[in-house]
Amino acid sequence: MAVAMSRILVTGASGLLGANLALAACGEHDVVAIYHHHALTSSRFRAQSADLSLESKTSELLSSTRPDWIVHCAAVTNVDECQAHPAMAWRYNAEMPRFLAEAARRVGSRMVYISTDSVFDGQGSNYAEEDKPSPVNVYARSKLAGEHAVRKALESAMIVRTNLYGWNVQEKLSLAEWIVKKLEGGESIDGFQDVHFTPILANDLASIILLMMGMELGGLYHVAGSQRFSKYEFACDLARVFGLDPKLVRPASITESTLIAPRPLDTSLCVSKASRSLGIGMPNIISGLQGFKALHEAGYPAKLKSLNM
Repeated sequence: MAVAMSRILVTGASGLLGANLALAACGEHDVVAIYHHHALTSSRFRAQSADLSLESKTSELLSSTRPDWIVHCAAVTNVDECQAHPAMAWRYNAEMPRFLAEAARRVGSRMVYISTDSVFDGQGSNYAEEDKPSPVNVYARSKLAGEHAVRKALESAMIVRTNLYGWNVQEKLSLAEWIVKKLEGGESIDGFQDVHFTPILANDLASIILLMMGMELGGLYHVAGSQRFSKYEFACDLARVFGLDPKLVRPASITESTLIAPRPLDTSLCVSKASRSLGIGMPNIISGLQGFKALHEAGYPAKLKSLNM
């Protein structure tokens, strides 16, 4: 079922999910792509700069654009940076979504808030929507506060917890891009055997979110890959799909890393609720990685990069 609404406002449109979702939606819909620091340009959607951490600017933006849906992808996602600058994390990850949700309520827009699997402490596994969050770092606490703020301001909002990989519109490399680049160069990398997650390709996630919007779903959903993998296994499978040497991936432990903020060891998500609601299964790891490679072969990364001004 396609989204019946005609105008979709995508925040964080210069980010990993935002750019891919804006491109996925603009064929059928009037897309307003909002960026802050990293400018975008495209003939397929309307790109606009805005600092959504300012309540007045957020209210003005929604009053002028009157979107049917807002997909809020914008966030500060550098975990160590958030740990070092908690006030900044709170401003962008907790206050900004509240401003959007309150403005959405005033103008009659629906909203999707993109959250994270990191709201869990990693002591369990295969977390369902009913499981109690217990974030272990500033980033996750600020994102969970954003969930609460959105839910309080806009009861109809859809909250999506996820963990994604894909091709990035910006020059900085996503995890999957970094792995491919290192292995293509014959360099060895560390893969954490003690960190588990359920990653999903950004393009698959974008398609699923648009489908959920078409069904006018609301509430909390876990939308991720169907399989729990360690970071080590993910890197090895990525190597195999790209025809690279998985032996270049060294088994390692996160305890050996130089990361600053504490990280949960297992953020795998149960996706049964989303699958039941949509009537489809979530993508498995191989189909996702094959899709990631197919996009590369089709020249999609260059298409994304062309959006940069």
